[in-house]
Amino acid sequence: MTTSQFIAGLIGPLFMAIAAFMVVRQDTFLEFANAAARDRPLIFFAGATLLVSGLAIVQGHNLWVADWRVIITLIGWLSVLGGIVRIFSPEFAQSIVNKIKPDHPAVIITAAAYFALGAFLTAKAHGIL
Repeated sequence: MTTSQFIAGLIGPLFMAIAAFMVVRQDTFLEFANAAARDRPLIFFAGATLLVSGLAIVQGHNLWVADWRVIITLIGWLSVLGGIVRIFSPEFAQSIVNKIKPDHPAVIITAAAYFALGAFLTAKAHGIL
């Protein structure tokens, strides 16, 4: 198993589980998101966790290649950026969550994108694709 497959095997199922939670438990997901948006220390902690996770990916997998493995590198760098934003500007994270309405199509579209990406990465991790 390559490093790319290993990381894809971690990220893929996580994305699929989050997507399923967003759809199956949409009311709870929105409740969690709204509660988290009011908790600035939690936003900071989430940012620190995301930053460390992203740095771990980038340190072990900074491959800029013209194939599926670049997705992992992009996820790593986006995680680094997302962590920094949450640490230094929790207000920005709060403003995004405050705009989410329970019936907004963006929730389902985001969940579908996360699920598709997660399924793709999981398939790559296990050599299905």
